[in-house]
Amino acid sequence: GVLIVNEGNGSAGTISYVSTDLLTIRQDIFGTENPGQGVGGYVQSIFFDENRAFIVSNAANKITVVNRYTFEFIATIETGFDVPRYGVIENGKAYVTNLGSFSDLTDDFISVIDLSTLQVNNTIPVNAIAERIEASNGKLYISNGSYGEGNSVTVVNTSSNTIETTIDLGLSPSSMEKENGFLYVLCGNFMDDSKLIRINLATNEKVSEITMTVLVNAQNLNIDEGRFYFTVNSEVYSENISSSTISAIPLFSSTATTLYGFGVQDGKIFVGDAKDYASDGEVFIYTTSGVLQKQFSVGLIPNGFYLNN
Repeated sequence: GVLIVNEGNGSAGTISYVSTDLLTIRQDIFGTENPGQGVGGYVQSIFFDENRAFIVSNAANKITVVNRYTFEFIATIETGFDVPRYGVIENGKAYVTNLGSFSDLTDDFISVIDLSTLQVNNTIPVNAIAERIEASNGKLYISNGSYGEGNSVTVVNTSSNTIETTIDLGLSPSSMEKENGFLYVLCGNFMDDSKLIRINLATNEKVSEITMTVLVNAQNLNIDEGRFYFTVNSEVYSENISSSTISAIPLFSSTATTLYGFGVQDGKIFVGDAKDYASDGEVFIYTTSGVLQKQFSVGLIPNGFYLNN
């Protein structure tokens, strides 16, 4: 099924679950499996290795490790972080981006976790914003963008834990996905037309750039079954991955009050409604043509969807 991250507040967030057939919905699956324990506040993301899920809490500066199928508690990693954000697994290690101080755009770093000991054994300075992260062929790709700040992707070599190159994008990266040997980076700010940039992962060179006329501050890039999906405010857009242009006509408009979380998994579009950021959120599940299939309540501020298969 799909795991739903409910960001929560500074002291507590939760994880919800919906089965692939959309018939089974469960709330706070970690708390249910591990009574009296929590995953911390401002839960940002989840990433996986073979049998484990790593739940990132940036308020608690910790990662909670669980069995990805039962959610039984395994361990907590509580040192070596400073506002952790997103993580990936590459070459037997976990790599987690850290925001550091909100007022300093150059103190961000990557925590390197030994997967056998579940301890942070190294850090890699990025010297720029460190937000989203992808991995490919021993390289880490870190988006140097957040809320319109920054304009590049940093490439780190995991053999040496050093920066190999920085790819200038000209606009702040908001989200990115890898697919078939390419890294697709969605870029935008609050004033300019957004861009979709394609980077060859073999050469780290930009190979194409699509400007999305009149689409400002595009967010939440997802790739599923040969198509791009992304959002602008409450509207959802889609285009074939091979297209050289992107239409400014939305696929559909979500009925969410505040579209906050977004994901596309196995032909289903998931929208997380944060509402007023103080009430329990709601999830809307659509077909890829925009037909609503399911709607249900979840925890506070649903911010992400993760296929657990």
